[in-house]
Amino acid sequence: MNFAWPWLALILPLWWLLPKSRMSATAGALEHPYLMSLSQQQSSGRPPVSRARLLVQVAWILLVVALMRPQWIGAPVSNVIAGRSIFLAVDLSGSMLEPDMSWNGRAIERYQAVQAVVGQFVEQRRQDFIGLVVFGSFAEIQAPLTPDVQAVSAILKDLRPGMAGDSTAIGDGLALAVKQLRLSESPDKVIILLSDGENKTGDVTPEQAMTVAQQSNIKVYTIGFGGERQSGLFGLLRGGGNEIDEQTLKTIAEQTEGRYFRATSTQDLAQVFQTIDSLETSERDDREIRLVVEYYWLPLLLSFVLILLATTLPWRLGAKPHDLA
Repeated sequence: MNFAWPWLALILPLWWLLPKSRMSATAGALEHPYLMSLSQQQSSGRPPVSRARLLVQVAWILLVVALMRPQWIGAPVSNVIAGRSIFLAVDLSGSMLEPDMSWNGRAIERYQAVQAVVGQFVEQRRQDFIGLVVFGSFAEIQAPLTPDVQAVSAILKDLRPGMAGDSTAIGDGLALAVKQLRLSESPDKVIILLSDGENKTGDVTPEQAMTVAQQSNIKVYTIGFGGERQSGLFGLLRGGGNEIDEQTLKTIAEQTEGRYFRATSTQDLAQVFQTIDSLETSERDDREIRLVVEYYWLPLLLSFVLILLATTLPWRLGAKPHDLA
């Protein structure tokens, strides 16, 4: 049990600090018949503290206790609030099959590097809502905004290049992510867009999608991912995928108050997501909350009952019937 306003206990002695002669000295001015009878009892030599007066004193104590607001406070409960809504827009065009990445000393394809690094990032964002869009020739939602980061990570592991077509529709991917985020009530909305090529198809241009993101106060981080394209005959024979449209990705990031990153290796990509993780820290309210139940009504009710008894039953406490006249 706790008291919300314990300092109000200082007014408790006021009852006994009142002048004892106050009632008798002003007896002629008293109009209430019961107070007049109390005054007559004191002036006729009866005990100065009657049983009725004792009831009123106890009622006063209970009234002060009620004013102090007795409370029951429950056990602390952690108050965790999810912070940001983050949508991942991942390029799954045919060029993501390029085996120019490495992981644990072995060569891997680009999409496999994305699965390893982005999956780890997703699992760390346990206080956020995460969504996933993939795009190739068209864009497709793989996971709507959800707090189940384990489910999103599992979906990432099943992604394969070409499942949305072999071309690259950056505008469609960004536009679909923006559309989903606009439905979120979170004040912090972020898109992380990763691509290894340039926009070649789609119904929405990157510029149009960028404009809608600006109007919706959605921040976009863009990542140009893929090894450096080698020049000369060897590079021509080896291929190396599409050229990354860095200018478009930079413009999207700058116009939406995000940042553009260039990652040429798995290690670079991991560093990029560490940077984004530090820039977009997960909002968490760790303050503990407690259930509070107010009990001020109990002493207040008892106080009223005692006052009622003291004022309505004076004849049982020593007063004569004619004293009430």
